[in-house]
Amino acid sequence: MLITKPFVFRHNLSYFSVMSLLLHISLAILWIIVSTSKLKIHPLVALIVASVWVGMAAGMDFLKALDEFTKGFGGLIGQIGLIIILGCIFGILLEKSNAAVRLANALWESAGKKIPALSTTFMGAVVGVPVFCDSGFILLNPIGKNLAQTSGISPLTFSLSLAGGLYLSHILIPPTPGPLAVAGIFGMENQLGLVLLLGLIIMIPVLLVISWWAGRYKKVFPENQKTKTTPTENVESNSQPAVFWSAAVLLVPLLLIGLGNLSGFFEGELLNKTLKIMGNPLVAISVGLSIGYAKLRDPETQKSLFSESFAKGIVIAGPILVLTGAGAGFGAILKQIGLEEIFREMNLSATSGWTWLLVCFGLAAFLKTAQGSSTSAMIIAASIALSIIPAGLLENAFFTSLCISAIGAGAMTVSHANDSYFWIVKEFTGLTVKEALKAYTLLTGLMGMTTLAMVLLLSLFV
Repeated sequence: MLITKPFVFRHNLSYFSVMSLLLHISLAILWIIVSTSKLKIHPLVALIVASVWVGMAAGMDFLKALDEFTKGFGGLIGQIGLIIILGCIFGILLEKSNAAVRLANALWESAGKKIPALSTTFMGAVVGVPVFCDSGFILLNPIGKNLAQTSGISPLTFSLSLAGGLYLSHILIPPTPGPLAVAGIFGMENQLGLVLLLGLIIMIPVLLVISWWAGRYKKVFPENQKTKTTPTENVESNSQPAVFWSAAVLLVPLLLIGLGNLSGFFEGELLNKTLKIMGNPLVAISVGLSIGYAKLRDPETQKSLFSESFAKGIVIAGPILVLTGAGAGFGAILKQIGLEEIFREMNLSATSGWTWLLVCFGLAAFLKTAQGSSTSAMIIAASIALSIIPAGLLENAFFTSLCISAIGAGAMTVSHANDSYFWIVKEFTGLTVKEALKAYTLLTGLMGMTTLAMVLLLSLFV
């Protein structure tokens, strides 16, 4: 438990006190958005200020509020920190060894020419699990351009489907950092298999929507098409790892995590315990890393990528850990002041699961659209949602997993000018800002709404 001692302010609140507290919370969230997006203040500073502000508004003194923030910060990092670090190292290994590109090329050769938009979307979704969508798009976009030159189809079809696929898995599927962090905030780090399974189910119609939207641009060519060159265009086939090992490094950890969550269905204590051990996210990702270090090498020097992937992975993980911990600290303050009980007194705790899923979506969508970062929006939205959703609902792991997916749906809605990924897609496709808003931003809105629709549909089975 991150919070060990309840705060007395939550009892016997007057209507005025409740409204005053909710106003302070709203202003604190507005402060987070404005300070990080407009004033360029680091999210850690913004979240510390917001946490202390809300804590003191609830009646805590300064030191008490700061202490609760640090407890929440440290508690979550202890639970999920190593998993995030290993996940980042994992992505660097696949990127630097060209394993991600090798998988992408294999998908092109097998299905790319028959169903170009859908195969590109699927390629992006696969590569987006271990590789950040920004770098994944830069790495793989030249493949789509090359196919566009031989197929006569506009490169926009390939770029939009690739961008959507990468964006989808980056936000929805662990072990990418955003879903991992949100799972940790909701206490689901030991049930990542369920989060992963639901994410994969939800992805299916979204993949179809992305490919349909991208297919609408088969004959639409950008007016200001720019030619971008990246190292990917110069990678020779003999410098790429074997498809089997490239796939194994990615799929084995996902398979182990999935089996770990199914351990209860197998008889035999030894088998059950073995599956739980192998399905632990730390163990599963470590197995994938072990396979990678044994079979994948630097494509130029053929040296091991052990040192480089650890060094760069830890650097990438640092800001994510700081943001995740800060979001958890803010959530700890909100949890401590008893928002759940406030909403219960307002008769909101009796509302249906759909209502709370829509709240999760709305929080993340508001934060994403306002300040640009999907990961930041997911973490802050999760921290707030955890403090207001009735505890009884969150005792159901299936419903909690749907909350995580609903937050992911909101964090897709929408990517526009305050999102760095928007500018990468715009620049590498040669679109004007107006064209990018029409083609790509609308796509992210469709993705978010389709994901939300799937979440609400699956909630009928809770």
